[in-house]
Amino acid sequence: MRPRDLFRRAREGWEGLLASPGGRGKVARGIAAGAFAAMLPAFGLHLIIAAGLALALRASLPVAAATCLAIGNPLTHAVLLPLEYAIGRLILPPGLDFLPNSSPAWLLSALPAAEETLVGGLLLALLAGPLAWFLAWRGMGLRKG
Repeated sequence: MRPRDLFRRAREGWEGLLASPGGRGKVARGIAAGAFAAMLPAFGLHLIIAAGLALALRASLPVAAATCLAIGNPLTHAVLLPLEYAIGRLILPPGLDFLPNSSPAWLLSALPAAEETLVGGLLLALLAGPLAWFLAWRGMGLRKG
């Protein structure tokens, strides 16, 4: 299969998702749920988080999953993880000590980076979800007009 054919099939599939029943509101909420989940550093749980959020928001589940997979891939995480860590370091105060004192050394060395990355990822998710919803809502409205 040629790359041009692959891109055409991917575009047709995405167009089919955007035309899913429920209207543009359901699709926009699905895009927001997928974008929110993709920003979190929860490897292996992205689709579960996107599905749960889509169900809670009464959004399109296939659109949420497709958006999560499109945004949350290894190439984007190579950029997102250092950014999330840097944001977390800015937000969390230095010397914050809520780590357990009696744990294996590997866990004690990994926890501070994981906490900072999770805080930074949560902030990016809280920004990306509403922004994705707004852009999807507006883009689909302009497309129909």
